[in-house]
Amino acid sequence: MDFDKDKFKMTLHYIIYKCGFRNTVGRTVLHKLLYFSDFNYFQKYGQSITNESYRKMERGPVPIHFEDAIAELVDEDKVRLGKRRLPCGKIMNRYFSLEKPSIDLKKEELEVINQVIKDLSHMNGKQIGEYSLADEPVKRTDSDEFVEYDLVFSRTSKEKSKVFVKIS
Repeated sequence: MDFDKDKFKMTLHYIIYKCGFRNTVGRTVLHKLLYFSDFNYFQKYGQSITNESYRKMERGPVPIHFEDAIAELVDEDKVRLGKRRLPCGKIMNRYFSLEKPSIDLKKEELEVINQVIKDLSHMNGKQIGEYSLADEPVKRTDSDEFVEYDLVFSRTSKEKSKVFVKIS
């Protein structure tokens, strides 16, 4: 699987366009929305949307091309970076779409992405990080290692019926 940079940027821009206005959506949430979009699509259709690689970090999976893609979207004046001070004192990176993204995604890809956004974008970084760490592919991966797409097939039947892990 070769990484599809243009599709990754398009998917990232689309996610920012759809939910970047939410106070909870920062870098960590975007990482996880991309992860679940790719992995849920792989589980359902046997291939990834973007072919991105995700490394398991302390707060869950992180797409390795995120920083380059977001920098390009900012440079292209498609996305703006903002900062927000959280009550705990940390600074949250926020991203805002400056234009409607051009979309060249299959209907099925958009359905999966929109479902992930609907189900998960209300979470803050801590919540979605913990949620992603409970996902079977991430649980089965050592820290700092790449999460293998084939591990989606180790999700339990309850997880498979929802195509992602539900928070209790």
